[in-house]
Amino acid sequence: MSMFELKNEKKYIKMSLLIICSLFLFLCIFSSLKYGDYNLLGSYEKMNNDDVKYIRSAWTLIDTGRFTYHDPAEPTAFIMPGLPFVLAFFMTIFGKFGGIIAFRLFQGVIQTLSILIIFFIGRKLFNSKIGLIAALIDALYIPEIWSTNIILTEAMFKFLLVLLIYICIYAIDTKKTKYYMWGGAVWGITALFRPTISAFPAVVLIMWFHKKYKLQEMIKYTAITTAVFCAVMSPWWIRNYIAFDRFIPLTLSSGNPLIQGSYINYDESIDYYPWTSVDDRIEQEHYYKENVKYRFKHYMLKRPGAYAKWYFIDKTKELWNAPFYWREIFKVNVYLAGLYHYIIMISSFIGAVFYFKDIRSKKLDNMTMIIFWIIAFFAVIHIPYVTFSRYGYPVMAMFILLSSYAIDKLYIKVKDKKSIKA
Repeated sequence: MSMFELKNEKKYIKMSLLIICSLFLFLCIFSSLKYGDYNLLGSYEKMNNDDVKYIRSAWTLIDTGRFTYHDPAEPTAFIMPGLPFVLAFFMTIFGKFGGIIAFRLFQGVIQTLSILIIFFIGRKLFNSKIGLIAALIDALYIPEIWSTNIILTEAMFKFLLVLLIYICIYAIDTKKTKYYMWGGAVWGITALFRPTISAFPAVVLIMWFHKKYKLQEMIKYTAITTAVFCAVMSPWWIRNYIAFDRFIPLTLSSGNPLIQGSYINYDESIDYYPWTSVDDRIEQEHYYKENVKYRFKHYMLKRPGAYAKWYFIDKTKELWNAPFYWREIFKVNVYLAGLYHYIIMISSFIGAVFYFKDIRSKKLDNMTMIIFWIIAFFAVIHIPYVTFSRYGYPVMAMFILLSSYAIDKLYIKVKDKKSIKA
């Protein structure tokens, strides 16, 4: 069965997917048209949050051809260019405000496609029934609809992430060059939206060891994917070199979340660090990193236990202890959304218990381990920085797959008990 083929699926699977995806897409479109700018986190007048700054960046790009963020008169490497360029594309066709509406509707489409890809991942790793359960759970998860209303990278990144994961599963499993080429391309495009994904090959490397790849194969596929990744990223690198006269592979903004992430519970009042205010963004980045060194020397080394707990336990909790759902839609309040979120997390833990029993008895292929390595990757990659539900949200698909596995296993156990009694 090919990657995206449904022809040989049972009729109830195909009909269920059609109903789930159709209803979900309708709700995404309806919510985008109903709520409009209600879900903006900033204001057009003050330009005081990421979403309106992305919009202004797209407007400036259309008007002047310059890529900016904080200051429309100043070129930037503070953010990756993916979202402003996609926004600018829709604005070029539909106008500066019509393009925002069109982009929200587009996010509804890609979120619907994400549901399908989650089904395909579940089918590939487990079976079609688990894939279908995962698709249903994901469609009922209110942040999936809400995230189509906001102007942030989450919907685009989540779609590209699940697509990248699915392609990687096929690439690792089949060892076909074409999948590694597609993986390199999607990896590069995903990095244009969020730079943390640039370290994703660490997951692939671990899976190569699971699948007992030879060294020559590792070198071959590394060269292929890296070459494609570099081809995708090269326009960004060239632009940065022209604008800043230096090689900037990703962004110059890591110091900001790095210093914020160094405060336990993000409480900046608990201690002091010297700060020098500068207008130049590149110099500001330098000062951020210098202050991280200062804090490490004067605070972290003096409270190793507290900081170890903060970095290695509490920050991981911050990623997934609440849903990425900041404003109410369809009268679904944050408590109801939180309840559903915790049901997913608890059932995913149960699914993990079932999973490790089955993997130990070799009932499952070791390719399924990719779910756990992806969760671990995102937990580790965010340790130095600010962590909260926004950054944990794209990985919820992995927890949903484990939750689906738990539901399927529990259903089978109940069914077997009833058949024994009968």
